[in-house]
Amino acid sequence: MRSHGRMVCHSRKHMRCFSLTGTSSGAFTPRTQASTSRYGSLFMDGQSGYAQRVTKDRERPPVALEIDAIFHPHSIAVVGASANPDTPGYDYVRSLQEFGYKGRIYPVNPKGGEILGLPAFASLRDISGGVDYVISCIPNAYILDLVRDCAAAGVKALQLFTGRFSETGRADDAALEDGLRETAADAGVRLIGPNCMGLLYPELGISFRTDMSRKPGPIGFLSQSGNLLFELTHFGESRGLRFSKAISYGNALDLNECAFLEYFADDAETRVVGAYIEGVRDGRAFIQALGRAASKKPTVVLKGGRTDAGGRTAVSHTAALAGSAAVWDAAVRQSGAIRVETVEELIDTLIASAYMKRPVESNPADRASRPRLAMVGAGGGRSVLTADLCEELGLLVPPLPNDVEAKVAEKAPDLAGWVTNPVDQSILAGSGLGGGQVLEWLDESPDIDMLVGNIGEPWAFGRPNGEAIVRRVTERFIEVAAKTKKPFAVVLGPSDYGDEDRWRFISEARERLVEAGVAVFPSVERAVRTLARLAG
Repeated sequence: MRSHGRMVCHSRKHMRCFSLTGTSSGAFTPRTQASTSRYGSLFMDGQSGYAQRVTKDRERPPVALEIDAIFHPHSIAVVGASANPDTPGYDYVRSLQEFGYKGRIYPVNPKGGEILGLPAFASLRDISGGVDYVISCIPNAYILDLVRDCAAAGVKALQLFTGRFSETGRADDAALEDGLRETAADAGVRLIGPNCMGLLYPELGISFRTDMSRKPGPIGFLSQSGNLLFELTHFGESRGLRFSKAISYGNALDLNECAFLEYFADDAETRVVGAYIEGVRDGRAFIQALGRAASKKPTVVLKGGRTDAGGRTAVSHTAALAGSAAVWDAAVRQSGAIRVETVEELIDTLIASAYMKRPVESNPADRASRPRLAMVGAGGGRSVLTADLCEELGLLVPPLPNDVEAKVAEKAPDLAGWVTNPVDQSILAGSGLGGGQVLEWLDESPDIDMLVGNIGEPWAFGRPNGEAIVRRVTERFIEVAAKTKKPFAVVLGPSDYGDEDRWRFISEARERLVEAGVAVFPSVERAVRTLARLAG
């Protein structure tokens, strides 16, 4: 299944994009349809498109209420549903069933019959029970008929997996997109997409794939790319990256990033907001929406299309006009949101924002205001490298605070004056003083602002009781995390040890930390970079 996401300006009256201007191509020309069925007999595998709706002068409820209703449908119709497992129409029906959606599911296929045990309807107009939300998996040539049928059936929201609109660069596809926008506006049908995967709402059992995380979490996410949303689950779930709600919105012909930012800013199930955006139509509205979200909740943004090559790719992906990277960076800084540059940084920052205390913002140019970091569990070489990296990122690594040094001397006199920050775990071995105790003292010290605890499983696995050591340190770090009022990052390496038993053990230890609400990172470097990013 292919997924896409991008941004482009297609309002005929106002072509202003984020510090960009452009022109629309072509006027809408009705298409002739050779198929004898209402929606055709072909089912596409997905392409792309994007634009801004020309809103008609009519009274509407606030957009946040409309989006909330979209996330809570009592019934969903999949138009283009199929019994063929290689089609998106099959995937959507199967995902809703396996994810546990409790509402009514209506497969729609002109051939009728049965799909995945459900009766299929030839048309939306044949469904008598009412439909709240429609997913389109049909070719774009039949999309205007579908919009009209949605209006006749009282459908309020149509999500289009369907693509091949303005993103193709062809005049006839851009004209069809104009017609889609106008027809939906006249009909009062809100659009998500085109060229998007749609909704993820674990609490209600709504998903576009069967392998998305089914555990609800604190993160609300909006993405122009459906595949990137899946990547976040694939790479981040084991570390606790879980969604309250998420949406892949593709070309944003109607509902766009501003609307979803406004929604997540007020959503009671969302504590952290994340976004992947390739372009925006209205720069001023976007800055306002982003600023409002960031003023209420940690808000993390990854921008696609920062270079000429990336911008060119964004246009063919979601028809997005990417805009100037410098202007974008300035806008994000102005809004108070957190800017990241890679998927890995996005995952790390979302997890930190969800599970760590937020560090006090600092000015890296003012050394006196820089956060003071302490780390426990490093070896000698790792201590040196960590200290270097912290200084390069604008974090201070002070010597062991006097109050902590005094406690070390009292507990283990032989270590007095030897233990420093970062704390080398190997120095503590055999002294009767554990790293967890030192970490607790550092947490209590007024001279330390943020903490890193490195479980150090490679060192532990070299000892006969290695697994017991890892378990003990893990539980000690969980105790510290439960009490601390400071940002605290725990480092537990990836599970790629090449040994199945060791892989399983590390995975279980990570799960124990995640379930305790601890922010876990696969390396010291990623933990430290994330702390520096949050500190500003």
